[in-house]
Amino acid sequence: MNSRQKLNLVLAVLAVGLVAGVLLSQKKDKKNPPLTALKADAVTTIAIEHPDHPTITLKKTDGSWKLTAPVDADADALQVNSLLAVADTGVTSTLDPGKIKLRDVGLDPPEFTLKLNDTAIEFGGTEPLRFHRYVETGGKVALIEDVDGPAFDADYSDLVSKSVIPKGAEITRIEVPGLTVSRTDDGKAWQSDPATSDAVGLQSFVDQWKQANAMWMKMASDTGDETKSAPEPVTITTKTGTIKLEILGRDPQLLLQRPDLKVNYALSKAEADKLLKLPPPPKPKAAAPAKDDSKKDEPKTGAAAPEAADKQH
Repeated sequence: MNSRQKLNLVLAVLAVGLVAGVLLSQKKDKKNPPLTALKADAVTTIAIEHPDHPTITLKKTDGSWKLTAPVDADADALQVNSLLAVADTGVTSTLDPGKIKLRDVGLDPPEFTLKLNDTAIEFGGTEPLRFHRYVETGGKVALIEDVDGPAFDADYSDLVSKSVIPKGAEITRIEVPGLTVSRTDDGKAWQSDPATSDAVGLQSFVDQWKQANAMWMKMASDTGDETKSAPEPVTITTKTGTIKLEILGRDPQLLLQRPDLKVNYALSKAEADKLLKLPPPPKPKAAAPAKDDSKKDEPKTGAAAPEAADKQH
């Protein structure tokens, strides 16, 4: 093979590689058709129905999502987004409902049903090869990538906002074991009983509660062996109501239960000192040493006293 033939061969290989790359890129960019015609931002109500469990419902009000059943609570935006993503998730393949047995693919009855506005999506089992999920909506059966995640569970704990104090709530009083922090009568400052911190420390304590976020959520019935002592009460008073909490444990996490929502907030162990104790006041600055004026009029070392100088003359 001469040099010209070798060059032609190299060019041919490069051309084939280029064409293959273009085709692969086109195939990669091609999106699967969406499961529904819904757009996520058009969804205002969500319902999750599991057999033998209460229906979980959420509603969007003024741009924010809230749980409306079985409890009233702010919702976790990240978990809600995972539910909304189902609306336009890609369909990997469709099946003729007349040629399959719905029971064989877990759709008769479905494992659970997700309703986005008035669109019901029934979820079945997963196929064994790619573990894609069987779903039925609008009279069609399709396969989509599995949506397994805590937001789809039968319990609602992961859908509750991880913020211990609702966003925007104005705290007026905090009562924790052995300590009460409250607004002064004129509402312009904070005071504590016992008084062991300064204004900066008191404000920091209140801010820690405003910013308290759980690492994860659990249903109140799932405490297991984490409750090692009698619950300690915590009461947070806001301008719109009172939040009752119970300290279930401080190690290995700070575990706070909210009985009215029947959920537990698991926070970092380090949060216990920030949420249950006041920071110490700053140490006073050390006083500067007093000047010693006793030697002010003494002659400098090495200098002759006036009388001695006169005698020398």
